[in-house]
Amino acid sequence: IAVEKGSIVYEFQDQNLRVDEAEALIIEPGKIHRNTISQPTAYKAFFLSKEYFEFAGQKAPVTRKVNHPDAVEIIFELLRTIELNSRKDEIKEVAFKLCELMNQSRVGTNDDFPSGINAIPTIDLDLTINELAEKAHLSKFHFQRKFKKEYGLTVGQLKQQEKTNLAKTLLENGKLPTDIAHELGFFDQSHFIKYFKKMWAVTPKNFK
Repeated sequence: IAVEKGSIVYEFQDQNLRVDEAEALIIEPGKIHRNTISQPTAYKAFFLSKEYFEFAGQKAPVTRKVNHPDAVEIIFELLRTIELNSRKDEIKEVAFKLCELMNQSRVGTNDDFPSGINAIPTIDLDLTINELAEKAHLSKFHFQRKFKKEYGLTVGQLKQQEKTNLAKTLLENGKLPTDIAHELGFFDQSHFIKYFKKMWAVTPKNFK
C-alpha cells in the first residue's frame, strides 16, 4: 500500500500501525488486517503474486512499514510500472530491485508485527455463531470476545472477507457483479460493492 496523501491506520489483531504520506506498507499474504481513514487520503494498493519474489530468490516479505526514501521510491516506481500495463519482465525487474534493497538494509520495521501471528483461521463458515460457540464449548459472548481478540476481527467480518475472496475468483472467471452479489448472499449490490472495495481497494466493476 503506497500512501500519496494523508494517512491510514492499519489494525493487526491488537496492534495498530500508522502509515503517513510518502510511506508504504507491505502486508504478507493471508495476514488479517483492517484500515481506518480519518482524513482526506489518497493511496493505492496493489497485489503481487509470489512468483515476483521467487524470481528475486526471496520468500514473500513479512509485514512491515516502509519509510526508507529509496525503498518508497522503488515501490512507487513499481506502482507506475503496473499502471502502465508494462510487460511482466519489466515488473519483475522493478520488484527485484525492491527485494535487493530490502535484503541489503533496514527499510522499515517489523519488530512488533512478527510473521503469521494472526493467520486466517480455518472454520466452517456455514455454521452460525451459536453453533461455533457450542463446538468451542463456550458461551456465545465469550466465543465472540475470544475470537476477536485472537484473530483481530469478528466471525461476521471473517465471513465477509471469505465472500470477497470468492467473489474475486468468480469475477476472474467471467461472472457479472450483480450475479455474484446474489449468489453469495449479500444484502444488496451496494453492500457487495462496499465489502469488495474494502478488501481489494477497487470496485467489482473496476476489478473485472
